[in-house]
Amino acid sequence: MCRSRAEWPTGIAVLVVFVCVGLCLGGCAGGQAAPDRAESAGPLNVESLLVAPFYIATERYEVGTTLECSVCGAVFVTGPVARGDDTYMTEQLLAYLKSKTTFSLIPPEEGEGVRSKIVFDSIDQSRRDVLLEIGKKLDADAVVSGTLFRFRRRVGTGYSVETPASVAFSIYLIRVADGRLLWDGHFDETQKPLSEDLFRLFSFIKGGGAWLTAEELARQGLDKVMATFPVQ
Repeated sequence: MCRSRAEWPTGIAVLVVFVCVGLCLGGCAGGQAAPDRAESAGPLNVESLLVAPFYIATERYEVGTTLECSVCGAVFVTGPVARGDDTYMTEQLLAYLKSKTTFSLIPPEEGEGVRSKIVFDSIDQSRRDVLLEIGKKLDADAVVSGTLFRFRRRVGTGYSVETPASVAFSIYLIRVADGRLLWDGHFDETQKPLSEDLFRLFSFIKGGGAWLTAEELARQGLDKVMATFPVQ
């Protein structure tokens, strides 16, 4: 029977989930393997790292467009992104890098004036070329940035929703000296009822067993993606 509102799972449903997951652990190994990431051949040769602001894909493309990330090649379907969501993602990325890496970080605001001039002078430049040029002007060894494709907020509460949160983004690390893509990661997820996706049990528990906000889902995604980020 179709239901217009996703419902909080009952105690029986949760029990069934634990039983099913327990039965499949031997063959499923806890879920699907993580996708391969771009890797650097040899040492990174990176000390100073520019953290460039996230780019919002829907500034140029309509919602519902299937797009390939121009830097990393991953494919996404665009969705709503509100003003300030890119700033939120940039701040979260910067905070992660400050706490988890030892790079000499160049904050996003230092590249903003340079970026504005570059884009104004040559609007035909690719995203990658713009990032490399900003990095060169600021004497950065590498640039890390991302593209935000979707940041749809949930409609409802933590216990019952009409529309769940949905977030999609890519993050990439580019070396300035040779333009090489040293690493990339991407996240594309819409939260689903536990009864529809047993393999998201651990993610569901990590989120407190509730319907996440878009910000909470994005933070989970950032932690997951950045777990493979190269460190010196």
